[in-house]
Amino acid sequence: MKLYRVHADTGDTFIVAHDQKENKDRLKTENNEFEIEYVGQGTREGEIILKINGEMHRVFIDNGWIILDNARIFRAERVTELPTQEGQTLDEMIKGKEGEVLSPLQGRVVQVRVKEGDAVNKGQPLLSIEAMKSETIVSAPISGLVEKVLVKAGQGVKKGDILVVIK
Repeated sequence: MKLYRVHADTGDTFIVAHDQKENKDRLKTENNEFEIEYVGQGTREGEIILKINGEMHRVFIDNGWIILDNARIFRAERVTELPTQEGQTLDEMIKGKEGEVLSPLQGRVVQVRVKEGDAVNKGQPLLSIEAMKSETIVSAPISGLVEKVLVKAGQGVKKGDILVVIK
């Protein structure tokens, strides 16, 4: 089984688990589960026919968009494989990553606005990162309690580094 963090063009981040048994792929997110079977090539270039949860669908990718049955459904900006841990259930692995706040860019942490134990709302500013003389505010992706603050003011960060964990 492999675990992926998928960054959508909307700014949303999803954790997706992928497993393959026989000729079927299984994808699981926190809210959905899909069984996908490759059926064959479609009628236009780059199109494939898949059976998703028992239903036939035509799928192709156009400029990064996944087109399902002629409707744009999703555009992945970036996909990162995550390490998996022995003994952890799939649900634990997926939910364990949900509250991680990642750095959207490489830079230097200017200000940390929260501390461990603080209650935060979705969209609330957590910290600021400076890169090339411009400041980016990083906000909470979910509401919850700040479990860990992994950075401090003045610290350098890379794109994708975990900054804060919210539960």
